[in-house]
Amino acid sequence: MYRSDDLSCRHLHDSYWPVNSIDFHPSLPLVAVGTGRYDGSWDFDGELLLVDLESGTVTTALEERREVLAAEWLDDRRLRLLVSPEDRDSDHAFTHAFEIVIEREDWSAVADRTVGYGELIGPKVRRVHPPDAEQARDLLRDRSVGAAAGWTMRRQVRAAQMLDDGRVLAALQGARLECWLPSGELQWAVPDLDGGQEIHVCADQRSAWVHVRHTGRLTESGWRRAGNLVQRISLDNGHSLEEFDPGHAVTFTSGRDGWLAVRAAWPARDQGQTVLLTPDNTEAARFTLPNHDFFAVRRGSEPLFVQHAKGPSAERQRVVAIALEETDGSPSVRRLFPLDWDGDRTMHLFAGPGTQVSSDALVYAATLHDHRGLLSQISFVVRRRLPDGAPQWVYGTDHPVTALDADEDTVFAAYRSGEIVALDAGNGRPRWQRALHVSSRPVVPLSLTVPRAGRLLIGTVDGRILDCETATGPGAGRPGAASPGP
Repeated sequence: MYRSDDLSCRHLHDSYWPVNSIDFHPSLPLVAVGTGRYDGSWDFDGELLLVDLESGTVTTALEERREVLAAEWLDDRRLRLLVSPEDRDSDHAFTHAFEIVIEREDWSAVADRTVGYGELIGPKVRRVHPPDAEQARDLLRDRSVGAAAGWTMRRQVRAAQMLDDGRVLAALQGARLECWLPSGELQWAVPDLDGGQEIHVCADQRSAWVHVRHTGRLTESGWRRAGNLVQRISLDNGHSLEEFDPGHAVTFTSGRDGWLAVRAAWPARDQGQTVLLTPDNTEAARFTLPNHDFFAVRRGSEPLFVQHAKGPSAERQRVVAIALEETDGSPSVRRLFPLDWDGDRTMHLFAGPGTQVSSDALVYAATLHDHRGLLSQISFVVRRRLPDGAPQWVYGTDHPVTALDADEDTVFAAYRSGEIVALDAGNGRPRWQRALHVSSRPVVPLSLTVPRAGRLLIGTVDGRILDCETATGPGAGRPGAASPGP
């Protein structure tokens, strides 16, 4: 919920299902919000939310889950709803809905789950489609014209990097790459609806590689097919310096001194080729790595991957290194150690983000998959000695790690729960752990990097780029806002 004068966020509520309809009560400071969707299997799930405009309190009115396609106040006492059938076996489930009118003397006094199943029965009508969300975005853009700052749609900052001159690069949904000045002003941006996935800053810091996974969509000029793009962009002005279509999705794995492996990603990971680029951006090798997965490790002495093989659980995945050397053939692949440090474990381990913290140590996150669902202490941050992989410490967590980086003394891990933890790089003990908030509102970190000691750059799911100072000494508390930054 935004203020109408300056578009500052007044209230924020996370809805489990997409929002289909919003309508203001004729006289009360109350909004009816219909949410829901078909779950792809059996049910049409959703809810009716009643949002108090003054306090921000949210009431879930329906006793049971039901997709609410439309909500409209007829007067102070009557609320008209269009709800989907309960499941796909209903008559004309995907073409029709049910029209109902619920009446209450005082809607501000409605408690949670007090609208029962019997009240959701009504005549069958033709199903309506929720309005295009672009209408809401256009409204916000128009209203922001007179505000102090313009409103723009931002989502999912997947990568952020700080250059030596203080500028910040970001790849996010809606921008292939954008560059912010230390003052917080946008220097340039390369628009892209799908947006960049990863950033590799070249050794001379005059250009950067990005890659994009384009989705098929209908445009004014016709249907645009899905495709993939790898592009090197000038950091002076955002212009393209070179680009190629690998023919499949890719991921980046960097090595020391600016080496880059452009690795084929699922679903072409066993057929697509990996391109190895030197620090001066020339191609050193092009080869196929069968049965290998991406391993998002920063600052590695060599590009690291995870290799699959037959055998006991711990031997199914091994960390391997690609030798950094110019060659006309395939570079050598050296097997290091099992990804899982517990040889007795039977569950599958998924590798998460990591970083090399010294010449002889690797820190990375990992999550176990269990058929019983998400269990406690099922995700980990672990430090392994190089090159033998001996575990030096293990920190167990309840939530998967979305991003990880470190300086010489501290490992910073961001969690899907919205928390960030700072761990002592030497022994793995937590120094602090805090939920991430901006202006007292929770945000979820999606990307994270440590440009230098005491500095933390965070990209969030809702499109923010946070430039933070950190404290890790005695009595340290939490990351705080730093210089003006984006």
